[in-house]
Amino acid sequence: MTKYFILNVVLNFAIAFLVYSAVVSFQSGNQLVLFAAVALLVVLVYLKVVLLKIVKKNAKEKASSTGSKPVKKK
Repeated sequence: MTKYFILNVVLNFAIAFLVYSAVVSFQSGNQLVLFAAVALLVVLVYLKVVLLKIVKKNAKEKASSTGSKPVKKK
């Protein structure tokens, strides 16, 4: 779980940096950097969604292996 936590933190910083660079490049009129930042942003958001699915699956497997029931949100 530690590697997933570290990967999540790195993804959050990368997403924040790309959002900032996209805003700055839009304000300066640099279209090439803007399109590159948006493309990388889409990829990183996809990777974050996949990471969250993996963590949820692992948590569910761990809860079922210990015999306790996973908590359901209402």
